[in-house]
Amino acid sequence: MRRAEWMRGEALTELALALPVLTLMFWGMLSLMERGRTANLAVWAAYACASQASQTPDPGQGQAQGAAAAQAVLGRRLVDVTVQHDGRWGGRVVCTVIARPALFVPSLPSLGWDVRVRQETYVERWKSDWRELSP
Repeated sequence: MRRAEWMRGEALTELALALPVLTLMFWGMLSLMERGRTANLAVWAAYACASQASQTPDPGQGQAQGAAAAQAVLGRRLVDVTVQHDGRWGGRVVCTVIARPALFVPSLPSLGWDVRVRQETYVERWKSDWRELSP
């Protein structure tokens, strides 16, 4: 009987020592998964931003279209979208998307850093002159 009581106390002590480590590993895995998902969405948002902004030579309209496309992809994760538009045919369009993962663990700040993606394309006439062909 004495040995069983001593063993029960030992198991409780081991659990108390292992539980914080297991909890930290669990939160770290969740944070890594969320960071990967946010990075993937940021790449898609930058691509959508650049493709929409490059369909017009008007810089104001291009910036509005690009920012709206990035916001539609990212949703709540959006931190900042920057669109640089030259405003001429053949001009350069650069979209920079900065997104923050939705799950942030204060004890693991390196996993919660912002994701920064830059996409570059050019304003080309064929992108804005497309028309639907009749059957």
